Amino acid sequence: MKAAETAVNHDDLEPARVRTMDLAIIGAGPVGLEAAARATRAGLATVLFDAGAVADHVRAWGWLRLFSPFEWNAGPAGLELLGGREAELPAAGALLTGTELRTRYLLPLAESLRSRVDLREGARVRDAARADRLKGEALGEAARAEQPFRLLVEENGAETEVFARAVFDCSGTYGRPNWAGPSGTPAVGERSARRAIEYRVRDVLGAQRGRYAARRTLLLGNGHSAATTACALAALARSVPGTRFTWASREAHDTPLRAIPDDPLPERVRLTRRANAIAAEPPPGCEWLSRSRLLSVAQRDSRGFEVDLEIAGNVRRDRFDRIVANVGYEPDDRLYRQLQVHVCYASHGPMGVSAALLAAQGPRGDEPADCCIAADALGPETLRNPEPGFFILGAKSFGKNSAFLMRTGYEQVADAFSLLGWSAARATGAR
Repeated sequence: MKAAETAVNHDDLEPARVRTMDLAIIGAGPVGLEAAARATRAGLATVLFDAGAVADHVRAWGWLRLFSPFEWNAGPAGLELLGGREAELPAAGALLTGTELRTRYLLPLAESLRSRVDLREGARVRDAARADRLKGEALGEAARAEQPFRLLVEENGAETEVFARAVFDCSGTYGRPNWAGPSGTPAVGERSARRAIEYRVRDVLGAQRGRYAARRTLLLGNGHSAATTACALAALARSVPGTRFTWASREAHDTPLRAIPDDPLPERVRLTRRANAIAAEPPPGCEWLSRSRLLSVAQRDSRGFEVDLEIAGNVRRDRFDRIVANVGYEPDDRLYRQLQVHVCYASHGPMGVSAALLAAQGPRGDEPADCCIAADALGPETLRNPEPGFFILGAKSFGKNSAFLMRTGYEQVADAFSLLGWSAARATGAR
């Protein structure tokens, strides 16, 4: 048979490209769900992915109570979609736990969306790129938008392609804790011990009580997460003999937490005061250390951990049963490594948002960053990046900066829709 007779029409081999969604949303947390709710209002053909289940990260810290009231943590599009169910929703001003927010707002919102969007749980987006453009092609040109995005999705043990005109990355940072070692890098031995170290705020007085009662714990960190753990460990130390902890902070200050001037969140003010009081007068056998760094860690099976701590320039070797490293989180940029995304060299978030945050909060000095940023301090233009139609929204847009509120993410969703021209006009749907 002649070669010409075996030629294949490649157009017949690309059925996956026939259907291109209007919008693909990565992450079915609070911000991703709000984006999906707004998309249904605009009539967009939308697919919503989550590597786990809806609001999995919220479930992980479900026992914690939020500083901010319910109306700050519910999005306008989500509330509109749940219209008629006001009696079932939390009251304005209510300070909910993560579990309460998830069960009373986020899960009902997801159920309302299931008949309107393609909600795919257990679907991890591995890569995002242009369907037929390399990272370095059409630099800064609108022509890049002529090609849809191609998402490589891992689901049920198989990989599939999904194509979309626009992509919102709302995957957050909670799944990627920072390293606890010097300068944000791993301490010697930390990689090997990572599975045994707790990097999230644990329910020390509840579900995880047995892991910390009558044990000695090393707590690393100097933010509100570490303060929450410190308060819980102090309460446990006062009630259970043999419970001890060392709280190590890297910064050189007289207190582990610095008060935010005119803080509008009373519960955050109370936590700051309690944590600083514990540092000033720890329970017997406990201590707070400033100017300290974790240099090395070795897991000693049933004997816990052996660590080297640098404290004010001196090295101390010590043993602990548990290590909790509440040292923050960072975004995973592997998803969009083939897209033209301008990332801040300091925060690792998108450049526009990072620059706006720095301008709004001022140079980082002795005062901590405040998450209560005025709505107009960010604005739509901060969300733009060189890749048209691709937006990083929510906590991930703040990079390593922890000063984020859910309501800021909801404002970003509205701004992204405005930039895409989807505020009022209905989309044409998938094709």
